[in-house]
Amino acid sequence: MIESIRVLFVTANPNLAEQVISSIRSRGCAVRPEQVDDGEGLTTALRETRFEVVVFTEPGLNLARSDVDAALQASGRRTPLVLMTERPEEERLPDYEAGVFAVVDHQLVELTAILTLRAADSLHLRQQIKRMENSLQESERRSQLLLDNSRDAIAYIHDGMHVYANASWRERFGVDDPDDIEGLPLMDLVAPDSRDDLKRFLRSYQEGSEEAMAQHFQLRTLDGEAFEAELHLSSTTVEGEAATQVQLSSGEDKELAQKIDYLSQRDLVTGLYNRQYFQDAIETTRTRAAETEKPFALLTVAVDHFPEIRANAGMSGADLMLADVGQLIESHFPETAVIARLEAERFGVLLPEAQQAAAEERLNALQEAIASRVFEVGTLSTHGSVSAGGVIADETAPDTEELLAQTDRALEDAVKAGGGTHRFYRPAEGELTQAQLDQQWKNRILEALEENRLELRYQPVVNLHGADRPRYSVFVRLLDPDGTVHEPVEFLPSAERTEVATRIDRWILRHALAVLARQLKKDSRTQFFLKLTNGSLGDPSVLTWLNDDLHALRIPADNVVVELKEPTIVTHLKPAMNVGRGLKEMHGHLCVDDFGNGLKPFQLLQHLDADHIKLDASFVKNLAESEENQETIREYTEAAHAKGKQVIVPHIEDASALAVLYGLNVNLVQGFFLQAPMPEPDFDFESV
Repeated sequence: MIESIRVLFVTANPNLAEQVISSIRSRGCAVRPEQVDDGEGLTTALRETRFEVVVFTEPGLNLARSDVDAALQASGRRTPLVLMTERPEEERLPDYEAGVFAVVDHQLVELTAILTLRAADSLHLRQQIKRMENSLQESERRSQLLLDNSRDAIAYIHDGMHVYANASWRERFGVDDPDDIEGLPLMDLVAPDSRDDLKRFLRSYQEGSEEAMAQHFQLRTLDGEAFEAELHLSSTTVEGEAATQVQLSSGEDKELAQKIDYLSQRDLVTGLYNRQYFQDAIETTRTRAAETEKPFALLTVAVDHFPEIRANAGMSGADLMLADVGQLIESHFPETAVIARLEAERFGVLLPEAQQAAAEERLNALQEAIASRVFEVGTLSTHGSVSAGGVIADETAPDTEELLAQTDRALEDAVKAGGGTHRFYRPAEGELTQAQLDQQWKNRILEALEENRLELRYQPVVNLHGADRPRYSVFVRLLDPDGTVHEPVEFLPSAERTEVATRIDRWILRHALAVLARQLKKDSRTQFFLKLTNGSLGDPSVLTWLNDDLHALRIPADNVVVELKEPTIVTHLKPAMNVGRGLKEMHGHLCVDDFGNGLKPFQLLQHLDADHIKLDASFVKNLAESEENQETIREYTEAAHAKGKQVIVPHIEDASALAVLYGLNVNLVQGFFLQAPMPEPDFDFESV
């Protein structure tokens, strides 16, 4: 719960502003308000003060919402806007399309107060995510620097192939060009007589055998020079994908190897385990709970009022306090507990085979110890407190992310109670778990498939430099029996988790290709972009589907582009590579959608021969004003063109973005500014 917020009221009615302020305060949040009633005052206020929310009341003012938008944009603020209006509901859609957080009737003071608090929550969450992203990038940068400069030879292997190797590894095996190592099979660096031994070694490691951590092998360089060395294996991740770290070790380097392995599991500030290790430990504990039939406790502990502490003590001082708190947490829980720093001021505690009473007893002792402790942070001394949220679970618990979400909700309850206390999660009446929600969507999807309540929409993909061929991106919608339309973002994630996404993909292919066959009779150049989910990537017969349908309908494969999302490819690289190779053999095409989210997106194109990349929608936001986004698109476009790829930019919503993209030499664009998705693919490309 936010304790205080700064709100700028743009209004000619101070009494109305006071009513909103009073309602916010009655909900336990202090308000530091400021009021302006003209454009000059608005500009000055935004320049001099950072507000969490702007509340704009239209009645009685000579300002429009567009004036407030312009002032926010000119000030460089991304402050959420809550608009109070007399206009009817049907006239408010443009406000939402322009990015207004909420539009409320000017008489609904209580609702305005609630939405103002939610807008502030939303802003704080965005800021927290940005800080976490920066922290993650810094940690990854430090880890990468450590690996790159390590004297020990280290490589990352996924599905038997190199995805990374440091300079020492490349030097030891005689690989001159860093690009030559990616995709190189590990088996190519092992002497033929040792390859069976290596296969058994890797299999034992994957099965969790403690003995399969290090073993001597006969290795060889790319030039065929043989040598003996010991390989050490450990778990790691590369851009969110599980991989195996392989370390080539001589006797004197074992200490360094242990240090690298240690650092890969630890938080640099506190020395505790990191979030990835903690999540893996939860998975292991859930499995063990099925064997022991005993529950476990999961806790999230957070330092109260940490933003204020950091503001007063500075980043370094706050880090010292976090390290002290981490030590206190470790000292109050048994050795069997797994303690980790999750992010910012939050810590995780995993207690195997624990009852709630025992967990509460230890939490009480911890909270008393922290409350009585004086923390030295730089030149300052301060007291502190922690709040905690917990959940008791067993092998029937939901997945790890849902468990952590439940502890977060319990933590929020503890903070709302004043902090310095703890709460355990209790499902609210009628509250559904993610698994239950997924099951509901699964049932609705299966009914829709049975009753033919899915429908396709077609959005043109337009060439910025002159019409060459008609192209359409194909979307699916789900209709409820009452006619309610659901977008893919609502039901596809649940479909993938419940393994019915493959059936949706199959429906789309069958129906979209039938439409394409009809279109080819009008224009043989027409090309459809068809999306596949990770459910289809897990089905080896997906290419057979496509090939059979193409042959049955007499459609050349050149008229089809299969779209795979970058996150899906990253987590399913090997099957994605198989789909890519199969499409090439069929003379079809591949497009990587949502491109640019990863740290090194172009590394994917070394494994996947895509013809198109479709940039992530985030690069288009405020494109005309964002030099950073423009430069990113320029770099990606030049790099893609150098590799012979075409660049597609989606979500074009205004003419200014279109003009910028033309200057950046982007190939193809799509979006509502050009044309919303249509029931039939009948766009006039010649008129663009």
